Order: sequence, then C-alpha cells, then structure tokens
Amino acid sequence: MSKIYGLTGGIASGKTTVLDILADNGCKIFNADDIAREVVEVGTVGLNKIAASFGKNILLADGSLDRKKMSQIVFSDKLQLKKLTDITAPLIRQRILQIVENIHSLDDKVIYIFEIPLLFESDYQSYFDAVISIYVDSNTQLTRLMKRNNLDEQTAKKQISSQMSMLEKKKLADFVIDNSGNLDELKIEVKTLLKNL
Repeated sequence: MSKIYGLTGGIASGKTTVLDILADNGCKIFNADDIAREVVEVGTVGLNKIAASFGKNILLADGSLDRKKMSQIVFSDKLQLKKLTDITAPLIRQRILQIVENIHSLDDKVIYIFEIPLLFESDYQSYFDAVISIYVDSNTQLTRLMKRNNLDEQTAKKQISSQMSMLEKKKLADFVIDNSGNLDELKIEVKTLLKNL
C-alpha cells in the first residue's frame, strides 16, 4: 500500500519552496488549492450550485466562475462566505478522499504529498499516513510576509493572527520541517525528513 502524507504550514512558512524541493526529490505532489479550482470548473456540480445560489451574474461570458467578483462578494461578508464554503467544502473533501483512497490502493515506492493549508483547521489529519508541518519562528514569518506581500507590520500581524499558530501546528504534526534558516539548510531538512518517511 502506497503512503500519502498531508503537508501544512502557516502563511509565509515557505510551503511552495518545500513542495518544489520535495518534487525535485521524486515526490508526487497534490494541492488543495488545485482541487478547490477543479470542483468549480465549467460543467461541475459545484459551479452549478454557486450559480443557483449567487445568481448567473457570477459567471463570465464563457460560463466559468468570475473569481474576482466572487471574492469581492465573500471578502467582507461572513454569511456569503459561509454560503460559498457550504457548497465547495464538501466537494473538496470528497475529491481529496477519492485521491487518498486511490493512492492507498497503489503499491509503489513513490512518496505522495498532499498540501492543505488549513489541514488541521478542516480536520483532514486522519486521512493521511502522517502529517508534516512547516515551521518558522514568528519573527521570520512576520518579516517574510511583510516582504512577500508588501505589507505593513500591523496588517501582516493581523493576517498571521487570523490563522492557527505555527506552534500549534508544530505540536499537532507527526513531522516538522524547520524553515527558519536559508535555502541550503531547508534542503537538508527536507532530505532528512524523506529518509524517515
């Protein structure tokens, strides 16, 4: 039976960089954001439900979802966000479960990694053979987020505090990758992890 590991980490923890290194080392990567896009493609149940719930003006001329308009609607309205999440979350979960079950039915030596930013918050941990969390210390996280998204300190701190803390994710994870150092140190961290999977 093949193994699949859940991977998570806070904002600006370096998930993309870690996933690139894992892919370079032969891991097969899946991504929850890709699944979220997949379940609302043209012709899907997800998109039909969104159009029925929010109106046809949420669609572009080609019939696809107007993501910009959708994000404007849900961004500042928690009720609208809940309405959208109630449609998409079960579809995303169903698809993720399907992928996990397919991988468990395989028998190969490939290491499968599924990146889910809100893995613990959405209670996905039991689906995986183990969970890997990327950790950075709070100062590094703040600095990276401010630089990456061109934010002032107050806005960056607000974004960080809206999520589960890195320490909490670290405690809940089976494996931890510390990304507080430089890229070379991160590559060593990932290679050490792979030996233990």
